Amino acid sequence: MNRTIFCLLYFINFFLLTYAQDYPVHPKAVELFIEGKTYELQDNYLAAINKYQEALKIDESPGIYYALSRLYSNVSQHTKALEYILLALKIQPDNLLYKEHAADTYILIGDYPKALEHLKEISLKKPDDINILYNIGRMYEALKQPSEALKYYENITENYQYEETVLMRMADIYESFGDYMNTAATIEKMLTLNPTDLQLRYSAAAAYIKIPDYDKAIRIYEEILKTDPNNNEVQTEIMKLYFRSHRNKEAFEKYSKLIEKDTLDFISKMNIAIAFFQASSEDKEALGVSKSILQTLKEAYPDQWMPVFYLAYIDSRQDKEKSEKIFKELLQKNDTSAELYVQVGFYYYEQNRFQQAVEIFSEGADRFRNDFRLNYLTGNTFYRSGRNREALPYLERAMEISPSDLNVLSNLGLVYDDLKMYDECDRLYEHAFKYHPDNNLLLNNYAYHLAERGERLKEAEEMSRKTIEREPENASYLDTYGWILFKMKDYKNALKYIDKAVKLSRNETLLDHLGDVYEALGEIVKALKAWKEALQLNPENESIKNKIKKYN
Repeated sequence: MNRTIFCLLYFINFFLLTYAQDYPVHPKAVELFIEGKTYELQDNYLAAINKYQEALKIDESPGIYYALSRLYSNVSQHTKALEYILLALKIQPDNLLYKEHAADTYILIGDYPKALEHLKEISLKKPDDINILYNIGRMYEALKQPSEALKYYENITENYQYEETVLMRMADIYESFGDYMNTAATIEKMLTLNPTDLQLRYSAAAAYIKIPDYDKAIRIYEEILKTDPNNNEVQTEIMKLYFRSHRNKEAFEKYSKLIEKDTLDFISKMNIAIAFFQASSEDKEALGVSKSILQTLKEAYPDQWMPVFYLAYIDSRQDKEKSEKIFKELLQKNDTSAELYVQVGFYYYEQNRFQQAVEIFSEGADRFRNDFRLNYLTGNTFYRSGRNREALPYLERAMEISPSDLNVLSNLGLVYDDLKMYDECDRLYEHAFKYHPDNNLLLNNYAYHLAERGERLKEAEEMSRKTIEREPENASYLDTYGWILFKMKDYKNALKYIDKAVKLSRNETLLDHLGDVYEALGEIVKALKAWKEALQLNPENESIKNKIKKYN
């Protein structure tokens, strides 16, 4: 017992001597502080708090406030903890230890802007502190500013060291931006830390495929095969990539090796047949191979619909009526397969036969209410057909199933806007930005939506500006930015952006907007010229007709 007390006292005295400028100098306050520290080291927090409070009455030193703040943090009373650490900082505003504890406390209570403010102040004094840099990045992510977070993560990676957690955050952000080149490069850096991590290798290959850089994806898959030479899935993927990169001879060689294996299941064999079918647009020989495999599978698996469907799909080029009759029969016999509804519906969709497509998709969606694809495809086909009211329930159901899907969110936002469901539209975009805070398409669509309503124009301008900074040659984004400036009555700058958009893509909407800007600037001859050109593209546009008629 005596030895334990001696050790405690030695530690406390060392602590006081080391941080003498922070802690009490009044003898009685020192005595109370030591008693409080002793209780704290014994995990008797309530007694420790009482002693520190008594010490404060005698000597209001920042060290006592800091000690109290830490204790309140330990017992999860974060509001109290914040109160005391701010009192400590009031006395010693430049104390980095206090600032860091204040930042941690702000994080715990969810005040990320204040936490970020303190962390950035610390970083100015300790620019090489990797933990601080990482925490700043995390705060920017919490504030839905991944671009800013990325700057700090890249600083750590480029100037200090590869750190797995940081690289993982970078890869996630790059992927959310659709920047697959940097996604792949970041995963490759992670592989230098964990070269045997199989999941990382698959992720790197997937990123390269999205770029697309098939050669690098093949390289990674072949590295996997060195340690797992009988991996049929990887072998099949390599064969598909050979086809995609037009290396059909090598694909045929891979196919020959694969098809000889008795271990391949039906789906693996179907994937091979589909890979050959997809390659047929580039190589007629591949189509024959695909038909041969499908015919073999049809005979070997008489209860499976997929070989029959793909054979009919191929034959539809010569006999559409016969193939479509087969599709109808397949749906009657296999109405428990959601995938069949997807495939048959898509057959009509890709021919722009939207009425037939939506009949198939909607029947499937009503039968398989929890199938995301069928609900999305039904809603999207109604939307493409201009039937937004009918699209609405299917897109809403698709969003319930997959709340973060970008295609659903984008289409549903446009549908709400068209139907003038403005409250729902606002909620939709607020929801979407939780998952895709920097997505250009969502930013552009919502900014244009607000501009058309004439609401929150400054916010719309900020969103739209981000899109043209990233894609300065995108006519749609330039038009949106110019249209917002028009709504803000900044006609001179509106003309600059809309004129550039028209030079990149002359379409009805852009020319109509250009005419409106010229009219606002008093240049009626130029306005009429733009409107007349827009009317040539769509002679049925009554709004443009009325604008021209006004000046005739």
